[in-house]
Amino acid sequence: MRKLLLLPLALALIAVMAPAAHAAKTHIVQVIGNSFQPQEIWIDEGDSVKWVFRGPGVQRVSKGLTPPQPCRPTAGPDSGLKRPGQTFTLKWPEVDEISVYHSTVRGKCNMWGRIHLND
Repeated sequence: MRKLLLLPLALALIAVMAPAAHAAKTHIVQVIGNSFQPQEIWIDEGDSVKWVFRGPGVQRVSKGLTPPQPCRPTAGPDSGLKRPGQTFTLKWPEVDEISVYHSTVRGKCNMWGRIHLND
């Protein structure tokens, strides 16, 4: 009988001590003119990053190398050309621990940003 009384107490203690589950979030990055807003963001495992293209004109988001060469493309995700009002979303783990992204239109890299993975 004593064991049956201790079982709920033990389960309650485990529930209190267990780490809270992370609710995945979607982080928004605005692509406006020649800038990403914000330029750097911090995410947790399971989160997503959504780029919202505001214009003017077309833009694209591609994965790049870490600075000092953030505009050098890598074999990673690419949004393709997007017009104002369109979006592009990546979910972790497609977003690396430190992921650099850039926008290239007509062969010219005109901006870059960085995604950090929280500890």
